[in-house]
Amino acid sequence: MSDEELILQYNQKFWELVDDKGYSYRKARRILKKKYPSVYYDVQKEKWFINDHVYHLEEDK
Repeated sequence: MSDEELILQYNQKFWELVDDKGYSYRKARRILKKKYPSVYYDVQKEKWFINDHVYHLEEDK
C-alpha cells in the first residue's frame, strides 16, 4: 500500500469514527493508533507523518 493510500484510508476511518459513531477526535485517534501505528497527523502544523517522516499529501482544490 502506498503512503497516499495509507493516509486516505486512515482519514476515512477517522471520520467514520467521528461522524458515524460519535467518538471524540481524541478517542478516534487512540483507536486508529492501534491499527495504524506509523501514521500521525499533526493538526497544528497541518502535516502528515509516516514513520516519523513528513509526507505531503496533494489535496484537491
